[in-house]
Amino acid sequence: MGTTEVGVSLNALAYEHGRERGYLPSPELTFRKGVSENLDWGGRLCLLGLELGTRHRLVERSSWTWSLAPSAGVWYVPVTNNSTEPVNFRLGAKTLLDYRLSRAWTVTGGASLMGAFAGPLTTFQGRFNGSHLLALPGGSLGVAFRLRPSLELRAEGGLELPLDLSEGRRQLTGHAGLTLRWSRADVR
Repeated sequence: MGTTEVGVSLNALAYEHGRERGYLPSPELTFRKGVSENLDWGGRLCLLGLELGTRHRLVERSSWTWSLAPSAGVWYVPVTNNSTEPVNFRLGAKTLLDYRLSRAWTVTGGASLMGAFAGPLTTFQGRFNGSHLLALPGGSLGVAFRLRPSLELRAEGGLELPLDLSEGRRQLTGHAGLTLRWSRADVR
């Protein structure tokens, strides 16, 4: 409660590119604001999208914390793949387990399930031909090292398995990156 965090991330995304894999750098800005002892809100902004969400701490023990983080986002995906769906709207949640190895080291594992609407740019004109509904189960693993009380370095990677609700499984996608995160107590 009463803490604001700001982060800068440099990630790489792996995605379907025709019949091969494509890779794209993806810088991000992240922010979180503590609302109460067990609730914060925040988001992330990258070159091609915005996601907003909350995080609810469900259980906290001396060495671990379990949280639920629902979110919603909009993304523009300008890559050539086997289907042309540059407009993506997502809604879903992650469950996160933080395990503190020491005062400086934390390991975070997560599982997510997102639902997505993916469609062509004609969606903005009310034409939905070529649009798809997707289920996106995924997982992530990260490790953080606290450099100072208000500065943290985090490495994280994750995978997502897109499932088209009408056509079946698509190629696996993934991300990996580094985040430098600053926090400060708000002055009242």
